[in-house]
Amino acid sequence: MKLDHHVGFLLSKTLRQLNCLFNYEFNQYGITSEQWSILKKMYEQEGSSIKDLALGVGKDQANVTRILDVLEKRILVKRCTNPDDKRSTLVYFTDEGKDLAERLIPTDAKVHQIAVGGLSEQEIAQFAQLLAAINQNAQHYLTTARDT
Repeated sequence: MKLDHHVGFLLSKTLRQLNCLFNYEFNQYGITSEQWSILKKMYEQEGSSIKDLALGVGKDQANVTRILDVLEKRILVKRCTNPDDKRSTLVYFTDEGKDLAERLIPTDAKVHQIAVGGLSEQEIAQFAQLLAAINQNAQHYLTTARDT
């Protein structure tokens, strides 16, 4: 199989292009794609635990904590002890963070529209299903391989 037909290569190449597009559009706000993934997930469900944020964005908790450290220094988020579980920390927007997230939602939608331009809703849905299947195949293999 030629490299240009290998699924992993195509995904990696496409992800690099999408990251360049994202960085081009978000650079003026000083927000990285990793930071945006956390902010957008918080926008969808504010007051989440670090563990839930990590699961939601597909990153480990240590990485999410590092990203939150940066966002907290920029006074965009704040962490509070979970009143129901003192071992857990919940993450909330500051007023500045909520304002920034709301201002960035249209830019996020613009990046998405550029990326999927010319594709039908059916094609986008099928693509999402295919990516999910590829992800599940890789995850299943790794889980199985680790158990042996």
